[in-house]
Amino acid sequence: MYFVHGLLGIGAIILAYVHTLMNLSSGLIKLTGDYALWILIGTAAYSILFLSGWITDRVHWVKLIVRFLELHIFKHETSVWIHRLNLIATIFVFIHVLLISYIMQINSFAIIFYLYSFITFLSYSCFLVSKYWRFSKANVIEIRNIGGNMAQMILEFSKIKISRLKQYQPGDYVFISFPNLEKMKEMHPFSFVDFDFKNRRIVLAIRGDGDFSRQVSKIEIGEKVSIDGPYGTLNKQIIEQTNAKQPLIMLAGGTGVVPLISLVLEYSQKREIYFIWTVSREDQLVYREMLLQLSKNQKNFHYFESIHRLNSEKLLNILKTPILENSYYLLSGSNIMMLGYKTLLRKCGIHSKNVYYEKFSF
Repeated sequence: MYFVHGLLGIGAIILAYVHTLMNLSSGLIKLTGDYALWILIGTAAYSILFLSGWITDRVHWVKLIVRFLELHIFKHETSVWIHRLNLIATIFVFIHVLLISYIMQINSFAIIFYLYSFITFLSYSCFLVSKYWRFSKANVIEIRNIGGNMAQMILEFSKIKISRLKQYQPGDYVFISFPNLEKMKEMHPFSFVDFDFKNRRIVLAIRGDGDFSRQVSKIEIGEKVSIDGPYGTLNKQIIEQTNAKQPLIMLAGGTGVVPLISLVLEYSQKREIYFIWTVSREDQLVYREMLLQLSKNQKNFHYFESIHRLNSEKLLNILKTPILENSYYLLSGSNIMMLGYKTLLRKCGIHSKNVYYEKFSF
């Protein structure tokens, strides 16, 4: 969906630029059109670098520069507000069209333009207002440091619709914000380790990398939380498999382990699962004991770990070729890591139809 969002945005900018080349104007008409176009180009360029990850996942030196700027200047909330400059560009476009008198004299066009603008404004207004009743509410009941620069936080819902509660599936993620805390009022996505339907609790594991996530360990017990979600497609991939007896191989990179753990807890008694967790340092294996214990208790669950990333030699040492060739793969980790693993699996002869990963860049 984010890809479609970005594609539509870039497509609109290209059409707007072609429009400026084909239709000459002057005065306020030209000024408002130019302002709108340059704001759109600027926010698009910023979003490609700081929000999409498309370039930073592929060019390491760009990623280092962006990380430095995010740490010192363009923090999460700043990026959100810069992206909202698109609203100002939209207003300039609206004024730009109103100023073209010979166009607005065409009654049919004017009616459609006003109607479309009204519907768009109304839809966005409803979206803004809906967050006050659409978001679930919860309280922080536990926060603890679990090592590897990670904190585990348990939230207990104080307000949530039963229909929404039933939507929670293993492997999902939610957007959370802390409306009473400065610099934490904007929504940020996190996967959950576990979900307790009976007690209405959700367990998040958050690594303190970004400006938002670094503040999590400082939050006090009882703090109010707004929650949007759940979202995710990992569990859906398992449910929709035509061969329910096909083994699952889960490749987790770093904090990408979080959504996969919830899937393991759900399916370890039902499916043959080979779980491989790769990290850059041993202290990042914060759920090692739990996974080792699970592998002892569940004969269908096989746990492996690797310091540093996998290569074909490591992978073949862990799993035998027949297992590799006849399994379904779920990948979770940083985008650059997942791109590398997809290439690795392709070299090992694994067909892309048997590999699925959900973009995990938070």
